[in-house]
Amino acid sequence: MSDKQIEYSVFCIENVAERLGKTGAEVFNILNESGLLNSYIVPSYEALHTQSKQYIVDEIISVLKERNLVA
Repeated sequence: MSDKQIEYSVFCIENVAERLGKTGAEVFNILNESGLLNSYIVPSYEALHTQSKQYIVDEIISVLKERNLVA
């Protein structure tokens, strides 16, 4: 994983956590344990890192909801 992918992953985790009212650690655990961190967040870097923060967070939360990982 490149430095930019790591920064992007942290950005995603922290902003999703803020929107959901959870800690970064809670969101990291959800994404990591579900496999979404390595199967969705990191691979989506090239496609999503140029999008707005709101769009990225909305997309991630949508995937989390589809998989019943958050309410």
